Amino acid sequence: MLARAGAARLIGTGLVGRMPQGMTSLATLLLVRQATDSYAAAGAAVGASALAAATCGPLLGRLVDRVGRRLVVGPAAVLQACAFIALALAARAHLGAAVLVACAALVGASVPPIAPVVRALFGELYERHAVRETAYAIEAISQETIWIVGPLAATLAVTLVSAEFAMAMLAAVVLAGSLLFMTSPLLGLGDQHGLLAHEGGSALASVDLRWLLIPVSLMGVALGGVEVGIPSLALHEHSRAATGYLLALWSLGSMLGGITYSRARSGAPLGSRYAALLALNCVSIVPLTLAGSLGVAAIASLIAGLAIAPALSCMNSLVGHVVIPGSEHEAFGWTLSGLVAGVAGGSALAGFLIAPAGVHAPFGLALAAAGLAAVGAVRFRGRFGAEAGENA
Repeated sequence: MLARAGAARLIGTGLVGRMPQGMTSLATLLLVRQATDSYAAAGAAVGASALAAATCGPLLGRLVDRVGRRLVVGPAAVLQACAFIALALAARAHLGAAVLVACAALVGASVPPIAPVVRALFGELYERHAVRETAYAIEAISQETIWIVGPLAATLAVTLVSAEFAMAMLAAVVLAGSLLFMTSPLLGLGDQHGLLAHEGGSALASVDLRWLLIPVSLMGVALGGVEVGIPSLALHEHSRAATGYLLALWSLGSMLGGITYSRARSGAPLGSRYAALLALNCVSIVPLTLAGSLGVAAIASLIAGLAIAPALSCMNSLVGHVVIPGSEHEAFGWTLSGLVAGVAGGSALAGFLIAPAGVHAPFGLALAAAGLAAVGAVRFRGRFGAEAGENA
C-alpha cells in the first residue's frame, strides 16, 4: 500500500498537520483555567471548540468538494493559526470568559479538513477494496500517535514555558504542517473529477450514510466515557500521574488492534465486520467496569483500546461504499463530526455521573453506548462483500 508513489508522504504530512488536534483541548483547558481561575470557564471553552469543530467539519468538507482541497486546507490553517494567537492574547489580557470561549470556538471551527482529504484520497488511490482498507487501517493506527504525543507535548510546553507559548506553538505547527501537507502532489488527484461530479446535493442524501452516523456517534459517546473514566479512576486511587500512562495504554491497545486487523482480516462482508468490531468494542470495555486497582486498570485500559482502530478503519471503508460520488469529503466530514460530537457529549455526561454514581459510572455509560452502537450497525450486516468491494 505504501509502495504507491507519494502515499507515505501523504500520511506522514497529514499526521503532522493534524498534530494540533491532540494538543488543543488540554492546552485550551490549562490556558483558560489559568486566565479565569475557573474550571467551568475552561470546560466551556473546550466544549465550545469541540462543538464548533463538529458543526463546521461537514461544511468545510462540502467546500472541498466544490472548490478543491488546497483552496480550503490552506485558508483554514491560516484562520486557525490566527485563532490560536487571538486566544493566547485574550488570555494574557484577561478579557474574560466570554471572549476566551468565543476564541476557542473559532479554533474549533477552523480545523483544516486534512483527515477527510486523506480518507477521500484513498478512494482515488486504491481501486482494490483490500488495499484501500489496509490504507484506512494504517491511517487509523498512525492517528493514535496524535493522542499519545499531543497531550504530552502540550503538557511540556505549558509546564516548561507557559500556556500562551503552547498556543503560539500550536499556531506554528498547524501552519507548517498544513503547508507540508499541501505540497503533496497527490492532493491534485481527482480534484477536477470531483468538481464535475458534484451537483450541489448534500452527502446526507445517502440514506446509508445517515444510518451510519448513529453507530459512529454512539461509539464517540463510548470513547468520551472512557476518556473521562480513566482519569477519574486514577485520581480515585490517589495517583494523578497514572492518568497519563493509562491513557497511553488505551491508545497503545488501539494501535495493536489496528496492526492485527490490517494483517489478518477475515473474508466476511464489510458490514458484518463493522457490526462485529463494535460488539467487540463493547465487550472490551467490561474489564474497566471491574477495575479496582491501578494494576488491573492498566491491563483493562490496554484491552479497552483493542477494537477502536479496527472499528474506525472499517467505518471509513463503509463510507467509501455508501457515499454519493462527488461528496466524499463532506461525507468523511460528517462521520468525523459525529464521532467528535459523541466524544464531547459522552465526556460531559460521564463527568456529570461521577458524583452521584461513582468513579466507575463513566465506564458503565461507555459500555451502554458501545452496545447501542453495535445494535445500530446491524443494518449493515451481510452487506458489501469482498466481490462487491473489489469492484467498487
